[in-house]
Amino acid sequence: MVVLAIPLFLVDVPPILDYPNHLARYFVLAHPGDPVLSQMYLPRWGLIPNLGMDVLGAGLLRLTDVHVGGRILLAFSLFAPVAGVVVFSRGVFGEFSYWPLASGTLAFNGIFHLGFMNFLLGLGLAFAAAAGWIVLRRRGEALAAVAYAVVATPVLFFCHLFGVLVFALLIGADEIARLAASRHTGKLTVAEVTRTGILLAIAISPAVVLYLAAPLAAGAAAPAPIAGVGYKLWTLLTPFMTTNISLTLWTTVIVIGFLAIAWRGTRVSPGVWIALGILAMVYLMAPSEIKGGTFVDVRLGMIVGLLFFAGFRPSLSPRQALVAGVIFATLIGARTIYIAATWIDHRQTLAELRGAMAQIAPASRVMIAHGPRASGTYAERPEWALPGISRLDGQLSALMVIEQRASWPLLFADPAQQPMEVTAEFRSLSQSPGGPVDFAWLSDADAPAARLKQAPYLKSWRADFDAVLLIDPPALLPSTPEGLTPVHAAPFAVLYRIQH
Repeated sequence: MVVLAIPLFLVDVPPILDYPNHLARYFVLAHPGDPVLSQMYLPRWGLIPNLGMDVLGAGLLRLTDVHVGGRILLAFSLFAPVAGVVVFSRGVFGEFSYWPLASGTLAFNGIFHLGFMNFLLGLGLAFAAAAGWIVLRRRGEALAAVAYAVVATPVLFFCHLFGVLVFALLIGADEIARLAASRHTGKLTVAEVTRTGILLAIAISPAVVLYLAAPLAAGAAAPAPIAGVGYKLWTLLTPFMTTNISLTLWTTVIVIGFLAIAWRGTRVSPGVWIALGILAMVYLMAPSEIKGGTFVDVRLGMIVGLLFFAGFRPSLSPRQALVAGVIFATLIGARTIYIAATWIDHRQTLAELRGAMAQIAPASRVMIAHGPRASGTYAERPEWALPGISRLDGQLSALMVIEQRASWPLLFADPAQQPMEVTAEFRSLSQSPGGPVDFAWLSDADAPAARLKQAPYLKSWRADFDAVLLIDPPALLPSTPEGLTPVHAAPFAVLYRIQH
């Protein structure tokens, strides 16, 4: 934990995609009476999932500096999956082992780089909660297990919906494995199968009721198409993924290679094979987006990776264990050093962005645009992109909400998914979720319907906004669209004033 935390001390705003956006929302929630921000954003607490970090953030940022509190919250999401793996392994195998600590290899993963903080918190809690159920059921305390689950599932629901699904997967797989063992010994009865089904249904029922009562359940958006084979294969590496392709591949080879070499003496939790089988089938059919949830297949890949450390238990001689310990400690150290180096380089990006934002007055309405290099996942600096998955700098300008008290159109403020809404005056200037628009679009006199669907505020942007912030512009700035005057230029950020 000490080693993994080192990068968090090196830069006040790490290069993590959604983090600045979430941090801006936590900041607004922590300061609901701010005279400027309250004109643009309003807290709207309700019965929705994914509130775990919002509750923690709203409380913590009242007590700490925003960037100190934000990194504490990041540390929660960094450590939660590792802690969950350790607890789950202890529960299913009945004793502690050094092997789950090797899951620190996966602490800096693709999901963490994307900034899915609530998901990671919920994932860690789901593994830990499933361990509690398994231990109680092994002791024959069925009623205690159900009572425990009835309390745990609402907590998981409010942390992240995926937390409930992972909890259900892990305890369901363990129950199926237990029934299969009874069938093998000839002791399985219809009554036992029925009883087990009823226990599982009661355990998950609080989360089902909460989901049906939440506004998210009313959505009927069609899921995105299933991704291609190449993308699916690449996202399987999500648990090992960094912004460096070589480091990602080497980590994958070392972890899978070690498990293959140590396979003969490896114990496997009975329910893990069932869980992995279910995940494999779901992964093949899962779209990348459904009901507002993005990178669904990427999240599934993360769960698979954690199961390698939570549900497997290599049995090694003392000498083999020492060699393995050195290998994984070195791997964790190497990955952390790489992350630390790229985060130090990120200081320059932050300085350039803050130089441009310093020209923005409080309550200003600023539209965000990107240059041609910011499309796809190519980036000149490694900390700007997760290869093959996403650029990581698209939400960085959310800092203007915190540091300049300016209106930012891309803030996550959908009352069906976040405990916040945009005020009526600024609602037409917002898009949640959304991304920066292509700077070249601003040269067109009229925006086509497809663009307006993507960013409705383009319809009358010259009249509605005060400025345009261009991130990652080309080395040679393009011709300035009519009505824009550059007021600050830096390699990462250029600020234009709109002449009304």
